[in-house]
Amino acid sequence: MKRPLLLLLALLASPLTRAEESRPLLAGAWKFDAARSTELSPWKNYDLVITVDGSLVTLERKLAWGRREYADRMALDLGQPETAVPIAYWPDNRHLGAYVGDNQTKRVRAAWLDAGRILRLSSDLVLETQQGPRAVNILSDYKVSANGAQLTLTELRSTRNRPVVHVFTRTK
Repeated sequence: MKRPLLLLLALLASPLTRAEESRPLLAGAWKFDAARSTELSPWKNYDLVITVDGSLVTLERKLAWGRREYADRMALDLGQPETAVPIAYWPDNRHLGAYVGDNQTKRVRAAWLDAGRILRLSSDLVLETQQGPRAVNILSDYKVSANGAQLTLTELRSTRNRPVVHVFTRTK
């Protein structure tokens, strides 16, 4: 009698497990963990929402410090080789005196790695500096932990020797 009941429970649980597994682990809302991350200056807070719908991946971030806030949204179609993303402002300026160039666009190539556990972006943009325009490449890996509770964003910038590492915890 116990065996048929266990089999029935296993069959009922299977669709839920498969549905959860089909949802990309990266998708969700994430909160910045300052204690385990590279300094976020000039910001203190960083909220990130990642939405995955087929080949379309949307990254929405909100940066803040006190009353100062900045939000942007980047929609990428991974079915395309490259996406042109308009940018009016570069919020990652860490007191560098570097600002978005005249074309106000970055070119982003995106790909899934490790069976969808890592989203890799390679972004090219031009920044204006005191020395003139500077082409910059940013390689960004969004990597979710095996249990789906932590997201680590590692950015390698062509203008820096050290990576920028931001750690997030899942809120939804």
